[in-house]
Parts: sequence; structure tokens; C-alpha cells
Amino acid sequence: MNYTYEKKVETLVSYFKKCEKDPLDFKLGLELEHFLLEEDSYRAVPYSGDKGVEGFLQALLAEGWEGIYEGESLLALKGKNMHITLEPGGQLELSLVPARDIKEIEEIYQVFLNTISPILKDRGQVLVNLGYQPVSKIAEIPLLPKERYKYMYNYFKSKGKYAHNMMKGTSSIQLSLDYSSEEDLRKKIRVVYFLAPLVYYFFDNSPFFEGKLNEINSLRSLIWDNCDDDRSGYVLNVFNDDFTYYDYAHYILNMPPIIIMKNGNLLYTAEKQNKDIGEIDFRQRDEVDHLLTMAFPDARVKKYLEIRMGDSIPYPYNLAYVLFWQGLLYNNKNLDSLYEKALNYSQADLDRVKEDIYLKGSRSRGYGPGLEEFYLSLLELAQDGLENRYEKEYLEVLRELVLDAGTPREKTIRKLKRGNELKKALEWCKAGGGVSIVG
Repeated sequence: MNYTYEKKVETLVSYFKKCEKDPLDFKLGLELEHFLLEEDSYRAVPYSGDKGVEGFLQALLAEGWEGIYEGESLLALKGKNMHITLEPGGQLELSLVPARDIKEIEEIYQVFLNTISPILKDRGQVLVNLGYQPVSKIAEIPLLPKERYKYMYNYFKSKGKYAHNMMKGTSSIQLSLDYSSEEDLRKKIRVVYFLAPLVYYFFDNSPFFEGKLNEINSLRSLIWDNCDDDRSGYVLNVFNDDFTYYDYAHYILNMPPIIIMKNGNLLYTAEKQNKDIGEIDFRQRDEVDHLLTMAFPDARVKKYLEIRMGDSIPYPYNLAYVLFWQGLLYNNKNLDSLYEKALNYSQADLDRVKEDIYLKGSRSRGYGPGLEEFYLSLLELAQDGLENRYEKEYLEVLRELVLDAGTPREKTIRKLKRGNELKKALEWCKAGGGVSIVG
């Protein structure tokens, strides 16, 4: 069907509107990325071979998971309440079924950890929550044999200098939150962008970069700033006080998707923008779903609002991260208060805040008060926005972390500088980390 530009916009707007949820039905969606590493060296495990990532997935098949293949390559698994996909450098992404509360998330995650623990032990491997590979350089990591990633890898050759680092070297935590209306989405996405520089800093878990110790603040932010301006960073017009579904639709249509989904197959579209690609059928949900996944801003809209700034962090900090956002954005009083603050900051203002944090870290006063003081006030606000005592208790681990070490990155660097060997310094970042999950 040959859509006019206006019809394409209307179709996307209708898509976003149909995804609205009643606040009583709001859920939490969580994706946790991990590095599969050799236990002795902490080098990246390659995809191929019995001891490779594919072999690890095959071991899980025996535990009742369903395999998903591309050609003869096993590239994903579907399990009960969760599934595993692979990122371009073989990072394992665990996606949990959307849940109503953190206890449900924790129970699902515990099943995963219990399942993989004996498999990892037998294979002499570890699953680690870090923002960047600790030992291996991206040149040493083969690209996953997935058609989508081959297209993206070639496309990014002419883009930002860290685009390939993003693909093969990074690992993140991604949280999805529901929205009830256009106004609710406007408030939530504006607050997320307002807090993005702070979140990049306090959830920085990248003590290494390309095999060396990393002393730079907010490495993940730096990598995304040097990836691809067409699809990362800021959403077009997100700082307009009247930001709407129409604005996000225009943002998507004026972006080159790199690849589109057509009749279940991928079609490479290079620099063409979505608005100019006649093959896209905007009536097909799977084709629209795919378009929306090819945008990589700090916060993006799909069937929900996805928050994408956090490095991969270990339990229990990953669950505390979920509750940090839940307490701020699912509580109307907190959301309204932060939205009013966010309206005072333009894109240029937040660029200055980000630069100040790069240079000064916790000594930054880009938000007015000291950065640590402001973050601690947000933790208190998030606690007040949560209903249950066990939820509030999770945020104490974030408070203890910042008061003791500052950031996850600084915690590991401190351990290394105290003489701890790499494996010992990163023990706390292992999936499970030897810490019991509280019920």
C-alpha cells in the first residue's frame, strides 16, 4: 500500500495510542544483559564451539528451553516467563516477562540463576554483569552470525568512532514502563531525559575499556554520543513542552532504519529514511515493531517506554534500579514534581550538565545542588513513591553504594587498587554474585 506521509504519521500515532494502559495494569519489563566469560582469564567466550556461547545455549536446551535458530545457528532461547537473545558480541540478554512487582521479577530471575549455575561450573565459565568487556578487545570478539547484525556492522563503519564498541563491547540493563496517555508519556520521557546524565554516572559499571582500566566517567554515555546521531541520544522535539505521539512518529519516519522487516525477512535499506521506503506496510504490526527497534535513543517508545541508560549491574543493584524508576515515574506526585523541574532544562542545558559530570563526576553541580546530594534526594523520593516496605529496602543498597564507593565502576577500581586480582575484584559482578536472593 502506498501511504502518504500524513497517513504514515497517523498510523504510528494510532499504534502508540493503542498501547496505552490503565495505571492499574502498569507492569515492569526488564532486560538484563550479561557477558559470558572464561572463569580463569575473564576473556570473552566466542560464539562458536562446544565451549562457546552456542554451546552454552545448547546446554540450556536440555533444561527445557526452546531453541530459536537462524539457519543452523542457535541464536535465542524461549523459556517459561523469560527468553534469551544474543547481542552482536555474544552478550546474553535475558528478557523477563513483564511483571507487576519486584517480587515476581526476582522469582523469575532466581529460576534463571539456579538453572545456569551448575552449567557454568561444569564449563569453567562465569556470567558477569558489567558495562564493558573487562579483558577482551572488540577486535578479538567475532561478530555474531546474525543477518541483522551484519547489516548494522557494515552500516556503522561510516558512523561514530564507537559504534562497533557499542555493538560488541557493551552490556546494559533496560527497563520498560507503561504509559496511560499522551500526556503521561510526555511527562515520563521528559523526566527520563532530565535525569539521564545523572543515571549514566551513578549506574556506570564500566571499569574497563578495550583491555585497560577506565578512569573516564559515564563511559556508556560517551560511547552512545559517538555512535550514530541519526538514532541515538535525543528524540527529536522531546524538549518541546507539547511533545506528542505525532512528534515521536515524525522522529521515526525521518530516521534511516538500516534494515526493515518484510514478509518475515530482512531488507537492507542503507541511508533511506522510513518515510521514503515504499516497501514498509504500516498495517503490519511486525513491520512497525521492527522499525521502532531500530531507534536507539536514551529513551524510546515502542509498546511501552524503554529506558536505556544503565550499564549492566549485578543483583541486587539491578532490581534496585527497577524500583528507582518505579518509585519516580509510577507515582503521580513524584512524576509531576520532577516534570516541573525538567521543564527548566533545555537540550543545551542537559548537554552542559553531561559535560560537567564527565569532567567532575560527583563534584558536579550541573543540577544546582551537588550531584551526590541530588541523587540521594532522588533515592528518598523514590522510596516515598513505593508502597511496600520490601520495595523501599532495595533502594538502601543504592544509598549504601554511593556513600561507600560512589559508583559501581569506582567500587571495582577501588578493589583493584587495593591489590585485589581481577577475578576477586569482579566477584561481586558475577550473576548471582554468591549473594542469596531474598524472598
